[in-house]
Amino acid sequence: MDEKRLQVYFEIINQLLTNASSEEEATTLNAEPQYVDAGLVQTMIEVAKGFSQEGNEDIAEFLLSAATQLADVLELSLTDFGAENQNDLLVQALLVTEETEGSPEVVYPLLHKNIELLDDKFAEVLRNWVIDAISQSSTEQGEDIAATIGIFSSLIQEFPLGKRVHNLEIAIAGYESIHSLFTHDKYPEQWAATQYNLGNAYGDRINGEKAENIEKAIHCYQSALKVHTRETYPYEWAMIHNNLGTAYSNRVKENKMQNLNKASHHYETALLVHTQQAYPDEWKMAQNNLAAVNQQKAQRINIHQSRD
Repeated sequence: MDEKRLQVYFEIINQLLTNASSEEEATTLNAEPQYVDAGLVQTMIEVAKGFSQEGNEDIAEFLLSAATQLADVLELSLTDFGAENQNDLLVQALLVTEETEGSPEVVYPLLHKNIELLDDKFAEVLRNWVIDAISQSSTEQGEDIAATIGIFSSLIQEFPLGKRVHNLEIAIAGYESIHSLFTHDKYPEQWAATQYNLGNAYGDRINGEKAENIEKAIHCYQSALKVHTRETYPYEWAMIHNNLGTAYSNRVKENKMQNLNKASHHYETALLVHTQQAYPDEWKMAQNNLAAVNQQKAQRINIHQSRD
């Protein structure tokens, strides 16, 4: 890209930031039609990333929104513009997550295009970025960042491509990074949702010791139950009990038979809400899980009796 063209891009962006109304935006773009192209969209994205890294989320979001609209007019996609490094990808992914309210149809193609950057170092990049971003932000901006991180973490946790081991580490890093903002006292709903998602991530985790991962998953689920009670969040309450059943059935520590009994208890508890009439899919899942645990218990009893 030649220097003159880049300078015009910056001038257009400055005018867009000065003239924020829709009519003024259109006037600005129409004044330089020969420069309204993919290069301008790319530059707008890069400038938005810079503002985001400096903690100016409102300006970053405005620019990304304008870039998104312009890309639509030019029949382009934001995912056409690749990232140069992991920090660059993270900022772009968070901006797109915020702009699209976490749309997998937009975020996943971006991750796919830059899939080689989603390695074992990305989780640490995310942790460091969150620390820096929040330290430079107001309380309100920090909370907005935390909300976006939470959504992105959920997306990467379910991302079907790349290496599952890395995706889970990135998700865990994201959930753990927002603990200091989404506290139990101030944001109980967000805190409980984060605990639940973190429990799922630790339950599926590939890295680390299996026994410790399961203990962390159990702790997270039990924490989520402090907010997601049967009275206030019956569906979520039942899902947590179902997942606790799975965690206890896979538990390595403590007595195996006691763990299986606890697993049965949690599956049966989930079925109090997840009835066949109200939630047929969840009911079937809990019934299958309960049957599998009961089979394990019966096998252990038979083995014990045969030894006697």
